[in-house]
Amino acid sequence: MRPAACSVPQDIRATFVRLIAYMGALGGLALAAIGFFQSPDGLAALIPAPMEPPAPRSAWTAVEHPYPAFELLMPELMGSDYGYAIQRRAFDNARKDVLSWGDAGTAGPYATVEIYRPGAAAERFIDASSEVAARIVRYTVTDDVKPAGQIDSKFGAVPLVDFAVAPHGHERRCLGFAKPFAQPALQIAGWYCSAGREVVDRATVACMLDRLTLVMGGDQKLDELFARAEVKRTFCGQRNPILAATPERSETIPARTGKATAALRGRVQPR
Repeated sequence: MRPAACSVPQDIRATFVRLIAYMGALGGLALAAIGFFQSPDGLAALIPAPMEPPAPRSAWTAVEHPYPAFELLMPELMGSDYGYAIQRRAFDNARKDVLSWGDAGTAGPYATVEIYRPGAAAERFIDASSEVAARIVRYTVTDDVKPAGQIDSKFGAVPLVDFAVAPHGHERRCLGFAKPFAQPALQIAGWYCSAGREVVDRATVACMLDRLTLVMGGDQKLDELFARAEVKRTFCGQRNPILAATPERSETIPARTGKATAALRGRVQPR
């Protein structure tokens, strides 16, 4: 058995050896860390990659199966493709009903009518030129939107704008309009584009507004607006709504009895 006094120095030497080894290892790790942090690739590996922002959702969402609330019969555009779309804006529940005939990029006339109901009562509409210009930004505009007077319609005076677009290099002349209302908050806007460079007849736009009718109500103020307008309808200038029956309605005089019936059935004496 070895004496304890002799084993103590050996233990101390062994401990020093281990400490030196540990320190050497730590020094090596420190040098490796310094080289790692000085390298651009090393820093990039430590910095988390920025999260990509989510794809922006469209402010307007198309209704998959729209149920038409408005109707506009255009016999002169029967051969054109017809579309009815409803778009909604989620954050304020605004709504657009868009009726369209034809396509801006194809031959033949092209027409669009938009009924816009804002979600916020405080929203204000701007001038007709700006309202129409904002809606044709996706087209190739060859002649800027400019005021073109106004027309009388069943909705009152409607400002007109003139412009030209040339989708796919085919220029066509257009006549647009925008009519705001306060009660209810509503705007009717749109345009009619000819098949070529011929100027659009103002009567064509007046007839579009004259034929626009409400087929599904539910909003009292909206119902009243169209009811008041219908009284002023001129049926595209061909009929008087008071003196003649509308093309859509025909009423028969109920049968009467007595002397009144005989008077009604009497012959008109020739003069």
